[in-house]
Amino acid sequence: MMVFIFASLTSLIVTALLMGLSLTISKKSNNSREKMIPFECGFNFFNFARMPFSMQFFLIAIIFIIFDVEIILIVPLIPSIFKANLFKWTTTSLIFLVILILGILMEWKEKTFEWKK
Repeated sequence: MMVFIFASLTSLIVTALLMGLSLTISKKSNNSREKMIPFECGFNFFNFARMPFSMQFFLIAIIFIIFDVEIILIVPLIPSIFKANLFKWTTTSLIFLVILILGILMEWKEKTFEWKK
């Protein structure tokens, strides 16, 4: 218990010393308003903050996330074929792939992939 308290206090003291040291020796600069404002995603930061963005950008981001998760779930199926029961592996893989295909067909039916111009 005493070791835990000593380690905690030591880490807090070292952290406080490093933070204080970085604040004292950091370069103080005269930042203008433009440099203090964060700039992200190519949006002009001088416009209204609640400006709506393109729905196409949102769809691309969502599709990227979906395919990223699908790849993460599919890749472990390949090496697991050698360690699993072949019937269970085939059943699990087919169920997973059928769910993915049904999802894509449903999105296609709802015309989610078509961009309106």
